[in-house]
Amino acid sequence: MDRILRPTGFVIVRDSVPWQSCFKKYFRALHWELVAAVDSEADSNPEDGEIILLIQKKMWFVDESLKD
Repeated sequence: MDRILRPTGFVIVRDSVPWQSCFKKYFRALHWELVAAVDSEADSNPEDGEIILLIQKKMWFVDESLKD
């Protein structure tokens, strides 16, 4: 998904809470930032329910020391 998502673009992910923790560990490597996270249903159990993540892809900047 990272290749088709434009820099500063947004993606919405809806999945179960255990998968949410798997996604979060890759955010930094992909230069993605979690903008918001909400439960999909207000009255559901947070551990069993689904969560909706709003993620933004950040711009990639090359460090000056790596350009040579």
